[in-house]
Amino acid sequence: MGLSVAIVVAIIGVTLGITYLAAKRNTSTDSHYVAEGQVGPVGNGLAISGDYVSAASFLGITGMIGIAGFSGFYYATAVPLAYLLVLLIIAEPLRNLGRFTLADAVAARFDGRGLRAALAVTTIVISAMYMVIQFVGAGLLVQALLGIKFWVAVIVLGLLMVVYTMFGGMLATTWVQVLKTGLLLTGTALILFLVLAKYGPSPLHIVEPLPDSVASSHPQNTTKTFDIISQQLALALGVMGLPHVMVRFLTVKDARAARKSGVVALWIFSAFYVVLPFVGYGAIRALGSDAIAAAHPQGNLAVVQLAGALGGPALEAVIIGITLATILAVLAGVAIATSGAFAHDLYTHVVKGGKATGEQQLKVARLSLLGIAIVAMFLALGAKGFNLGFLANVAFAVAASTSLPVLLLSIYWRGFNRVGATWALVGGLAVSLGLVAISPNILGPTGLIHGIDPIFPLTIPALVSVPAGFLLAYVGSLVGRSRPEAAGTDFAEIERLALIGR
Repeated sequence: MGLSVAIVVAIIGVTLGITYLAAKRNTSTDSHYVAEGQVGPVGNGLAISGDYVSAASFLGITGMIGIAGFSGFYYATAVPLAYLLVLLIIAEPLRNLGRFTLADAVAARFDGRGLRAALAVTTIVISAMYMVIQFVGAGLLVQALLGIKFWVAVIVLGLLMVVYTMFGGMLATTWVQVLKTGLLLTGTALILFLVLAKYGPSPLHIVEPLPDSVASSHPQNTTKTFDIISQQLALALGVMGLPHVMVRFLTVKDARAARKSGVVALWIFSAFYVVLPFVGYGAIRALGSDAIAAAHPQGNLAVVQLAGALGGPALEAVIIGITLATILAVLAGVAIATSGAFAHDLYTHVVKGGKATGEQQLKVARLSLLGIAIVAMFLALGAKGFNLGFLANVAFAVAASTSLPVLLLSIYWRGFNRVGATWALVGGLAVSLGLVAISPNILGPTGLIHGIDPIFPLTIPALVSVPAGFLLAYVGSLVGRSRPEAAGTDFAEIERLALIGR
């Protein structure tokens, strides 16, 4: 335990040092939200990878593979497609149209307080869900490391997140993300090497034959098949609506740098996700699915257990430290996006009508971080038993059902208008969250509320909620055609701005 604590403290010390250095430059809204747009494409690509390769992936997906076999890997297979779509469809137009937040990009076409408020609320909901994921993963690790109560661990980590973002802003968040991406890739490569050394040398020796206990305990059925399709849809499309990931394309100087950032990120996490099945199957072989489930019902500690089995306490301590750094870095990125929604969108443009000074906005952004942290920590206490991969998929589904239709149609559809955007945001959010509330995750023997059968059979609502979001955008736009003021900026001008920039 002493070694684990020492490694964790050392990593936290380095990140706090980074925050101290960045705080000297975090003196304006431009530096706080987007690091003044001066992040290089390679560094930004590493940071994007850090935003996406999170606790939900490293802990959740390997845990699902360790318990359910290869079916747990379905959560990761859509990731390369997701970022290919980001590169082809949205990265460059978003950089050309946006400034600090996703709402800025949409506001380039549609002005108005109501729509910006709806975008801000959607951003806050999605970001809060993603923060809960990181708090749960971090709390479980610190609880296992120090033997302290889960809620105490969550509070300590929440305070660290506030320090990173309140003082260091986007610059500190970016540097911490780059550091943790390097650490995570190194740790994953080390575990893979040890798994291959013990069960290889060919990677195929790790995954074959499939243990009977895993294969037989997870029979496939029609509902499960549709659930997997829904999960894939959420992952493939949800990235383009995740505020904390998309805002990273605003931290570079131009659209060309945004494209290069995406290419770097695509290569990094494609390699990372290819490795996860071998790590998960290594956990099955080294520990057995029953032992993985005994440590955590959803398998969230499988990687830590595998590290201990292969490399003893020293490697286990290293993996715990790396994972904790991963979680803290993602928390910081999500917090920046959320504080931007509060301070820049809600306070500056909705409450103050765009007349708040930069100093006022920066003060509100920093103060809002504390409230964000408190709400997310409270929600994390009730989500302790969920698999982190599942929680991430719900966030992706909500993003794909709300922010994504509005962003895409604002850029590419001439007939889109403010009414359609508002309907898509409000309706998509209601449909996606409503379906989750009546799904097996909440109702029934495997949910939080027993004694009531689930009404909606899928655990991830994307298969229904994403089409609903686009349909609401279309119907709302038809309704809004009778309102000339809803049309917004001339579409030809938006096309020019999206392709060329300001």
